[in-house]
Amino acid sequence: MPMNHSGDLMQALVAKLYSILTGDDDAIKTPRNKFVSWFLPGVPFDTGDFKYCAKGFVGETAEEIQELYHQAFVLSKLFDYIPDVSNQFVTDQMQQTMYAGTQDTISSVYNDVLKYSRVVHKDLSDKEKEKLQKFRDLLTIEVEEVDILTDEKKKVSKPGKLTVAYNDFMNRYFEAVNQYQNLKIDAMAASGDSPEAKRRVLDFTNKGPNYIIRLNSAWADWGAMGYRDEYNTITAYINQVTQRNLVLYKADLENKFRSAKLSSPTDGAFYYTTVLPGHFATSAGWTRFTFIEQDGETHYKKKTSEVKVDASLNFGLFSVGPSGGGSKIKVNEDAKSENFSAEFEFTQVPICRPWFEPGFFSMRSWTLDDNWNLSYDNKPVSEKDQDGKRFGRLVAYPVSALFVRNVRLTSSNMSQHADYVKTSIQAGGSVGYGPFRLGGSYKSGKEERNTNFHMDADTLSIDGMQLVGFINNYIPKCPNLHPDIKPEDLVGGD
Repeated sequence: MPMNHSGDLMQALVAKLYSILTGDDDAIKTPRNKFVSWFLPGVPFDTGDFKYCAKGFVGETAEEIQELYHQAFVLSKLFDYIPDVSNQFVTDQMQQTMYAGTQDTISSVYNDVLKYSRVVHKDLSDKEKEKLQKFRDLLTIEVEEVDILTDEKKKVSKPGKLTVAYNDFMNRYFEAVNQYQNLKIDAMAASGDSPEAKRRVLDFTNKGPNYIIRLNSAWADWGAMGYRDEYNTITAYINQVTQRNLVLYKADLENKFRSAKLSSPTDGAFYYTTVLPGHFATSAGWTRFTFIEQDGETHYKKKTSEVKVDASLNFGLFSVGPSGGGSKIKVNEDAKSENFSAEFEFTQVPICRPWFEPGFFSMRSWTLDDNWNLSYDNKPVSEKDQDGKRFGRLVAYPVSALFVRNVRLTSSNMSQHADYVKTSIQAGGSVGYGPFRLGGSYKSGKEERNTNFHMDADTLSIDGMQLVGFINNYIPKCPNLHPDIKPEDLVGGD
């Protein structure tokens, strides 16, 4: 039976997008240690908001430089949040949750880990020390920049050439993955004699082999020009050597962490974070996504029929308080969406924190001292209980940001939805539909941003680009000191 409730349809749309992002296919080499957290609703951005990602902090005027630092502050703070996994996932099969930050930040926990960690100390040869430092410098470099507040030169940690190339070509590979998965999932959901259903099957039949060739080519390019194998060799060597001596490695981490701290003249201190490639917002390589009612029946049935979430969670139309603060939420429970379809473009962009080394959490040659336990009541960095539930100060962290643009929503009821949006905006609110912000204002840093939409017949079009979610990686059990390491082999801590 066709669905027509807006919440059910949006839930199925999210399920389909989730399948594309994390789909299981033998032809695709993707990590499985991840989950998706969705914004309800999305955060609007302008393509110019990422100017600093592409050009750094070099500007023609003082005002332009200030703006670049402001952009870096806003994005770095947004990407510094730790996803909250204390709430249940939408389903056990769909490892996803609603975006919510914990009271901690990635930078604050990382700072405490470096401060309170005791690491193994066994002598390395001079050759090993030199090689270790060389490899670390390939991943992260320090460049001299003029402090905008003091006019003094200081060293700042930035991603090295190898890291930039690795993430750039990894992004190209995942773009090819998304496009292939999108084509395949559309074909799998097709049924009946509608022109769209037949088009989907024929598209995959005719184009599928070419997409596989493109996907394999992107994988090869990642290896040849994106230093994939070299990157993995370097990280494997670092892991091997630091099993015997983490002192120099930790000192390098501390130095690069300190060097990554910058100050915006209008906002305050932050740890430099960027996305790679920096020009993604203006790139043509986004993946086209379509959704029709037939997809709703397929994906809702397969992926979200056993939803076990808080009763307040709603994927349908809802309005929030002024400036997107979320202090007041009104859900339009009776919203219907007959003959619903959706279309937009999406891309997932790797997040680069040159000061953050998540591989440190996997190493078994360190532990935390008593001061950590006293300060944080023996709370681990990351752990699982006997039921498999994760807990700790840094259970997961965002590795990619999921953006959408050119969103088009069509329904025979869309004019009613547009009236709801207009009424809510006039009352000082902002309206969302699932992970999409349809209209209203949102505060980005110190700026008030507006999301605009317009109607054309039964289609509601949302202008601009939005951040709708994060793809996150889990942190393994941490600390997890190897049983063969003795207490007298450890040094450091606070």
